[in-house]
Amino acid sequence: MPLAAETIRTARTRAGISQAALARRAGIAQSTISRIEHEEIDPTWATMQSLLAATGWAINPQPTATAQLLSPETVSRAMARSLRKADSESAIRDLTEGVGRLIRAGEAGENVPEWAIAKPSKPIGIPLWDTFLSTAFAYGLERAGQTPPQWMLDAPSLPHETSPGDDPGPEFRQWLRARTPPVFLNKNILSRAEDWAIA
Repeated sequence: MPLAAETIRTARTRAGISQAALARRAGIAQSTISRIEHEEIDPTWATMQSLLAATGWAINPQPTATAQLLSPETVSRAMARSLRKADSESAIRDLTEGVGRLIRAGEAGENVPEWAIAKPSKPIGIPLWDTFLSTAFAYGLERAGQTPPQWMLDAPSLPHETSPGDDPGPEFRQWLRARTPPVFLNKNILSRAEDWAIA
């Protein structure tokens, strides 16, 4: 975490103290401080607070909209757990929560960090749901004003039009299709923009 290393080093230098002096003040081993400053380890938040306080810096963290983001990895795992229990409604809620938070961060003008859009290390394992996940996150990024990464766009299209949750009748299907954003239509998913809003 280069930012942590730079922050600790800068705070210590501005305070005019050595690593040994900082170690005594903070109650943290000097070797740990050295390893942090040389980017060999990432400090915990508690360690960062202790070190910064020991240099005289006031610590007043303010969460941004990105603090509330859920990564595709986290959402994928939650969906997989729900689907193992045959609970597709919970899987949809998990996905809606993750994508809704992404949209909210974009509306707040936040830049979405890389970790929040990284490809899950393990797919859900059900093609339908893997496509839902990829496409919904791509939609969320588009709404956040960012270009989706290729892994989201490469999700295969579903073999036929599908609506997460219910199977709509012909009239409702036509109404729904007219309100579905193109990113979903391209993958044969029917879902309105307002379906991704969260409270």
